[in-house]
Amino acid sequence: MAGSRRSEQAERRRNQLVDVALDLFSERGIDAVRISDIAEKAGVAQGLLYHYFPGKEALLSAIIERHSPLPLVRDALALLHDQPAREALNGLGIRVYALIQERRAIVRLALREGLWQPDIREIAMRARESALGFLTHYLQSRVAAGELRPHNSMVVAQTFASAVFVAAIAGLPFDPYVTGAIEVILSGVAVDPATK
Repeated sequence: MAGSRRSEQAERRRNQLVDVALDLFSERGIDAVRISDIAEKAGVAQGLLYHYFPGKEALLSAIIERHSPLPLVRDALALLHDQPAREALNGLGIRVYALIQERRAIVRLALREGLWQPDIREIAMRARESALGFLTHYLQSRVAAGELRPHNSMVVAQTFASAVFVAAIAGLPFDPYVTGAIEVILSGVAVDPATK
């Protein structure tokens, strides 16, 4: 029992250090933050931080592991299945918009550091490609179902993702910005019910 309590306490401390590092990295940039800054803000000795993480790279890996929105985006994409496009895009858009706002610090970190850090840019691009791949596959399934006309599904997926991302980052309301983008997208690719 005591070992389990110690393990839980160690996990809480580790998560605290990861969260503090994320806040500082996203505010100032990775290169501008020293390990001592993280320890000071967390209220711990610098040695304790090194006990958990040998350096910034290990902290960055832990940040991505703990805060990456990709698993939640994948979960949202997995729910699309055979939903009609309008319903699916609206529901997905709402979930991803909220997720981007909720995970603003890691998104800001990826945007800021992705310009200068090839490793971070690579991680962000892999996440983007994975999510767009899922969405492209869904859109192609709606073409196969006769709901959407044949189109370049990757371009449509990117257009949709860009609208959601920009609205969430800029703090624009979901409606009318994302809902309007969905209407524009669907007006271009939806099969006219009268022609069925």
